[in-house]
Amino acid sequence: MVPTYDTKKILVPIDGSETSFKTAKQALVLAEKESASVMLLHVSQIPSFPKYLKSLDKYQKEVRDRAEKWFSRIRNFPESSGVDMKTKVVTAATSVVGTIVEVADREDIDLIVMGPRGVSKFSKLLLGSVTSGVVNTARCSVLVVK
Repeated sequence: MVPTYDTKKILVPIDGSETSFKTAKQALVLAEKESASVMLLHVSQIPSFPKYLKSLDKYQKEVRDRAEKWFSRIRNFPESSGVDMKTKVVTAATSVVGTIVEVADREDIDLIVMGPRGVSKFSKLLLGSVTSGVVNTARCSVLVVK
């Protein structure tokens, strides 16, 4: 017998990778089955490169615009039909892991659904550093979708 959980709020971190879109589809299917809402979250660290030092506003606008395109793509998935979906973009995080966990706590999230890796160059790793960090520090359950 499969245990049941009272999953009402699902958080899905999105980084624009195909893995994050695949993960979003799985989260939407689960949300429909559980009658849960979904929050799509994109977190971007404060850039350390000098090109944005004079215009952090420009950087934040670029991040938000890019994330909105990803969110729109997900809203158009057939699996999104009938699912209550919200979006959130954090553009000046000092820690991606910390921000994901903080949003999950603040929003009273029941489940975080994420892929094993994102857009990192280290695609051969079993778990990416962000996923590993969230798995190890989140207070709620974390489902890693392969």
